[in-house]
Amino acid sequence: MILFHRDFRGLTGGHLKVWHYLRHAMFSRCFQPRVFVTPTSLRDASNPFIGGGGELLSVWRPVEADVLFVAGLDWMAVPGDWQKPIVNLVQGVRHASSGDPRRSFLARRAVRICVSEEVADAIGATGLVHGPIFTIPNAIDVPPASADGRPGVPLLVAGWKDVALTNVVAEGLRAAGFAPEVIASPVPREEFLGRVAAARVVVFLPLKEEGCFLPALEAFALGTLVVCPDCVGNRQFCRDGETCLRPSHAPEAILAAAKTALALTPIERGRIVAAASAEAAVRGLDGERGAFLDLLDNLAQIW
Repeated sequence: MILFHRDFRGLTGGHLKVWHYLRHAMFSRCFQPRVFVTPTSLRDASNPFIGGGGELLSVWRPVEADVLFVAGLDWMAVPGDWQKPIVNLVQGVRHASSGDPRRSFLARRAVRICVSEEVADAIGATGLVHGPIFTIPNAIDVPPASADGRPGVPLLVAGWKDVALTNVVAEGLRAAGFAPEVIASPVPREEFLGRVAAARVVVFLPLKEEGCFLPALEAFALGTLVVCPDCVGNRQFCRDGETCLRPSHAPEAILAAAKTALALTPIERGRIVAAASAEAAVRGLDGERGAFLDLLDNLAQIW
């Protein structure tokens, strides 16, 4: 048994990725996935762990598992004397930051999967990590779509993680004569993807430090032109002027990039969108699944 643990209070990119790994484990030749969802978790249609892969357990009994799969603060539920293998999905560069509660868990033995090279570099630089570090780049489950003939909502600003910056950027765009649509709070996933797909340009406003900003990749797949400020974990796929526009995190730089994106000629826009679509195409779940299953097949030797 490979046992997952989730405390679900609303769908986030972190939950979505753990769910992907739960689904990947269903294809394992060595392990059968089980998932425990805490009693305080939401149990509505937004929770993919309810009937979404792996047998759902009502009681947390880690002693019955052969392997634990943990991410984020799941470590708090791991017994201190645990000796069996642990697979730890590390999704943020901030795990390495002083004061972050997840930093202390780096000293616990685990096989760590980092979602980007930036995350692997960040935790490796602490000198605290006990156990091997692997990088499996984050993949997405959004089918590719063509930008040709889209309805043409001119501009979407999506910044639910930094509402203050979102308001500043939206007001700046309005002052410049634009009328952006704004997502300043979490919305259901299908609604989010639909709104991104309908936009000609989407300005994302991630936190200053992210492990891998999945919404930008999802927009790449949907054929939308992306403006996404540098957030560390997007540097491998958000290549400025090639797959998107990647300004600094300063409001004035973001506003300038948004205006530039809206003024691109069809040829310029098409070149960037095509490169972004190609980047998304190599980020499918099959590759992520294969890398994880290979790790599970060899876990005894790796551990």
